[in-house]
Amino acid sequence: MQRAFVKNLTVKKGVWIMAYPLVEGNIGEFCILNGEKVAFDSATGRSLFIPTDDITYYESVRFQEGVLLFWEDHMQRLEKSVAAKEAFPIEPDLYHKLASSLIKDSGLTDGNVRVVITHSLNLVYLSNMTYPTVDMYENGIVTTSLTWERVEPHVKVFRGDYKKAVAEASSRQTSFGLPYEVILRGNDGKFVEGGRSNFFVLYKDTVYSPSEDLILIGITRKYVKNAIAEAGLRLEEGAFTMEELVRMETEEDDGPPKMGLFVTSSPFDILPVASIDEQKFSSADCPALQELMVSYQKIVHEYIDTHAHVESF
Repeated sequence: MQRAFVKNLTVKKGVWIMAYPLVEGNIGEFCILNGEKVAFDSATGRSLFIPTDDITYYESVRFQEGVLLFWEDHMQRLEKSVAAKEAFPIEPDLYHKLASSLIKDSGLTDGNVRVVITHSLNLVYLSNMTYPTVDMYENGIVTTSLTWERVEPHVKVFRGDYKKAVAEASSRQTSFGLPYEVILRGNDGKFVEGGRSNFFVLYKDTVYSPSEDLILIGITRKYVKNAIAEAGLRLEEGAFTMEELVRMETEEDDGPPKMGLFVTSSPFDILPVASIDEQKFSSADCPALQELMVSYQKIVHEYIDTHAHVESF
């Protein structure tokens, strides 16, 4: 726990809570609160931007070509998060109906929906999401590091202290530019996950990921694991320090790069990491990572094809 934030925290049902609003980064004029359409500029709508001490569970779900990607997995994770703390029932079918309604009314085919619930309410709204550019997929992203060991990383709730620390790290320029993502490392110096993503190290024919006890198990991660097998690679448990990554990166070899660092999440899919802090990596030029990215996209498009008739607008 970062000491600088302790004075702003309270403990509620075993979770360190820093008051945080129910809505952030919203787009559009309306949300759906407890099944009712609510304007953000109404009294009720404005109250959603006031920080609350309630434990707030959430899922951000990407929709593409009108299809809510991997919806079932998001709802399973939401249910597990709630069960870990308060064990009240959730209503995935209702949330899906409300999300689909919002998407239809917006006229968008691609974007992001956020489902937020507490013990007393459910909320669905369209949220602003910065998606990677073509250049980021082709050349990799700039990242920075943050030493932070998350409390109960497998439980997805709003934690204001964590979000503040990640936001502050994201604002620090590196010699390669402003970071697009923050890579968290434990007190042992080993990188474990991204601030809003899972982190992987591909080296030769093996993809390494930290123990799942240490990370929030991302939805994309499940399908990336399938893509790893499809691409003929192995998945093993493992985490590395900066010194170890640099040693693998600079290993003498006349051929193409054998190491590729990458992050995964619903908005990112698979993104190569071009730098961490002031250290450059050749991830985007790694042939095995390029093949893995292609394998993952095949899985995404198969999901869209099989669900388009259900969610057609």
